[in-house]
Amino acid sequence: MKLTADLVAASPSYINAIKEYELDLSNNHITQLENLGSTRNLYDALNICTNTVRVLGNFPSLPRLLSIYASDNRIASIDRSIATAIPNIRTLVLTGNDLHELTDLEPLKELMQLEHLSVAGNPVASVQYARLWCVWRFKMLKVLDFERVTEKERKEARELFEVDGELTALAGDVLAVQQTNTFVPGEGLEEETVDLDKQQTISELKARIRSEMAQIEAMDEYI
Repeated sequence: MKLTADLVAASPSYINAIKEYELDLSNNHITQLENLGSTRNLYDALNICTNTVRVLGNFPSLPRLLSIYASDNRIASIDRSIATAIPNIRTLVLTGNDLHELTDLEPLKELMQLEHLSVAGNPVASVQYARLWCVWRFKMLKVLDFERVTEKERKEARELFEVDGELTALAGDVLAVQQTNTFVPGEGLEEETVDLDKQQTISELKARIRSEMAQIEAMDEYI
């Protein structure tokens, strides 16, 4: 389904569990992010969970946007210029997507306010040193995969990837890996099919999102 201005206008919006004004575009079979300029920068949070989006990108300038909930899509790449459009993102939930390499996450390093990140359920989460790499690469992170980032982890990450302000050989090896997932917007969409048996119900989806947001709020209070 195309993400049109009419769909944006017809979608529910509300104050969510962590007091953000949220636009809920979840469970709409959306394949590509587009026409988000029609939101007129009115929202703190964007919920695109349980769609079939492949690229996290194509955002207009949305400086008000603080949180993106994008669990259970097919996101395999992130727009290199994402921070230019949405510079104030603090929470990014990418649970259950298709990000493979640590270099696929590189555009996120320009999100200078990023404090909460989830990449659990992506192939990249199983890459060696993935957690420590994210802790080191994204300096403002407080919570990663719904677990608090500790000072011990920060110290260990610095020792692994940086010596006297220079990259270690290990860090160089990580950065040398090519981003393996690229996608041209519109490519292959005509063959896109949706297995309805695998779709979550609306109630299940909302329960999961509420749980994720509650964990984020709890972590903020704890920190």
